[in-house]
Amino acid sequence: MHTQQGQCRGTLSWSNRVSIALDLARALDYLHNVADPPVIHRDIKSSNILLVNNNRAKLADFGLCKLGHDIQTAPLTPTTIKGSLGYVDTNYLNTGLLSPKSDVYSFGVILLELVTGLKSFLGSTTIAEWTEECRKNQNVDVLVGLLDPKLKGDADLEQLKVLIELANLALLENAEARPDMKFIVSTLLDCTEDKLQPELPV
Repeated sequence: MHTQQGQCRGTLSWSNRVSIALDLARALDYLHNVADPPVIHRDIKSSNILLVNNNRAKLADFGLCKLGHDIQTAPLTPTTIKGSLGYVDTNYLNTGLLSPKSDVYSFGVILLELVTGLKSFLGSTTIAEWTEECRKNQNVDVLVGLLDPKLKGDADLEQLKVLIELANLALLENAEARPDMKFIVSTLLDCTEDKLQPELPV
């Protein structure tokens, strides 16, 4: 959505965007809960999401990842802050403590990018800060106002509400209060049943 080459290929449809969110959620759920040892990616951002085979999303660039069984149950000891501007977990920035919930925060930023079509950083403010007032509003018309204008209103409103609510939860300042990726996958599946392509291997 943010590169000239990508924009030349046309606008990503709403169904493509929801599918990308689900593919990414599944990949992160795998890393956090299935991989042995578990993995914190630590650099979730739009440029690390590759679209292949009819816009199916694949997560790339594991250069900053952290491995270890302890990451499932407790934050790591304070570590040097790594990540990309606009995507880095605010709690991680403030404490240096990394956990799988840091990836959850970055996933929330990706959700906002998919909904709005905007970049993660807008001048001197992040997309999370810029959208905060609108995305916490319960008025559907306000939420629709967040939609990427290129979609021309062509979006499933129930799915929009789910994506915004998941973004709100993922971006909570209290990392422990954020949902895990298993919950996010389940929630996305509930709102996309019979609307998306069948699951492909990660």
